[in-house]
Amino acid sequence: MKPILLTVTLCVILGPSALLRAESPTSTLVGRITYAGPIESGQVVAVTRDSSFCGATTAIHTVTVNAKTRGLQGAVVSIDGDTVPMADSPRRPLVLTNTHCAFSPRIVAGEVGQQLEIRNDDPVMHNTHISMGPRTFVNVAMIPASRPVEKPLKQPGIYLVKCDAHKFMRATVLAFTHPFFSVTDDTGAFQIAQLTPGEHVVTVWHDTLGTFQQRVTIPTRGEATITIEYPAHVDANKK
Repeated sequence: MKPILLTVTLCVILGPSALLRAESPTSTLVGRITYAGPIESGQVVAVTRDSSFCGATTAIHTVTVNAKTRGLQGAVVSIDGDTVPMADSPRRPLVLTNTHCAFSPRIVAGEVGQQLEIRNDDPVMHNTHISMGPRTFVNVAMIPASRPVEKPLKQPGIYLVKCDAHKFMRATVLAFTHPFFSVTDDTGAFQIAQLTPGEHVVTVWHDTLGTFQQRVTIPTRGEATITIEYPAHVDANKK
């Protein structure tokens, strides 16, 4: 992948929280992913099934930008190659819900081995079909009030999610072999903890805008704060 020129702002904040981690030389990367391109209004598509509940039409938003912060929602930020083990803690299942004829959340990230829990909160049937490449990971009919279905993520990579009953419903699940990742919230903010000091490569992925990378330097202790501006034009095929 060819390098992409980015606008990056990096500062280091050392405070009381750094002293609390004096015995463990790890740091936290916090930041925001912003987007320089136009804010889309969403593609309007006709609903041909269960329109009495789903509505006659629905708007599909694949690029969601906060008007105030210009933060990009649903970007996945990850750092590979970090060798510091995270503290052992129970990993809660990742929850993917069919709700109001859409998947929520639309972008999910977790670790290999973590359970993916699929729910249906709607009074209509959905058929959740998840695949990785040509292989089906799960294909299950979710009737109203049905029990959640759980299945562990077996391998790293990108899982594509669709509803066979409602073609406009789409989502994506990303599975990593490490815990150093985060999904940006509705302001574009993210946080990745327990990183080793030094230079790291930050990878930012978006299902429509593509992927790019940026090098950052993590301090010995404390927090590194970074703002990365997503280019307005990225090759969407490079994911």
